[in-house]
Amino acid sequence: MSGYAFMIASCVACDATFAGNPNHGPSIPVNGKREPICRNCFDRWNEIHRTSKGLEPHPLHPQAYEPIEEGEL
Repeated sequence: MSGYAFMIASCVACDATFAGNPNHGPSIPVNGKREPICRNCFDRWNEIHRTSKGLEPHPLHPQAYEPIEEGEL
């Protein structure tokens, strides 16, 4: 029998609890350390720190907020 796995994290920006992919969940650098970020804050971060400066948005893995099969851990 197979199961699924996901991570539970608190968003570094808004403190919301969210579920994400343990292998592809997004994070942003904060004081030299990668910190988890929810989807809404990730989109806002891209808008403020990337596109407003003429940079391409940071790509989001298509499975960033999806569970994975437990065998992929």
